[in-house]
Amino acid sequence: MRILSKKENLPVRLLAPVFLALVLVSAALAQVNVGGPTEVQDPAYPLRVRILTRNGSRGPYGIRMWGRADLFGQQEQGFDYETTCDEVLMVTHGDERYSARWKKQDKELEMLVSRVGTGKANKCVLKADLQQFVYEFERGTSGPVVTKPLAK
Repeated sequence: MRILSKKENLPVRLLAPVFLALVLVSAALAQVNVGGPTEVQDPAYPLRVRILTRNGSRGPYGIRMWGRADLFGQQEQGFDYETTCDEVLMVTHGDERYSARWKKQDKELEMLVSRVGTGKANKCVLKADLQQFVYEFERGTSGPVVTKPLAK
């Protein structure tokens, strides 16, 4: 076995800090932030959103989420959504609602998402596909998601 001289060992010593930096950057990018509804309804965001389901996948452009939700405004209406927000959206429980407003009427919602543990709200844009019914849980607060007709 041959022992490397200091000159021959130099590239290995230079690569170690680079490798460590790459590992640290990768770990920082892999962290996932979770967000929920803000504590108070913002008057600039007059709509309220109840998220019943959320699915997600991680790809080269971040986290992609999709699911089913209800919009409360003039009337209650179900919608399917897709988003690539910086925070993973929490499913709402009880009376929790996200504050929202239309960014593009009937197409895109801008929603306030409070990053857990910070109390700071970020904006999140959801692509919305409005439905002609409302989503709800079959057993009230749990079970499969079913639909019911819109209120007249």
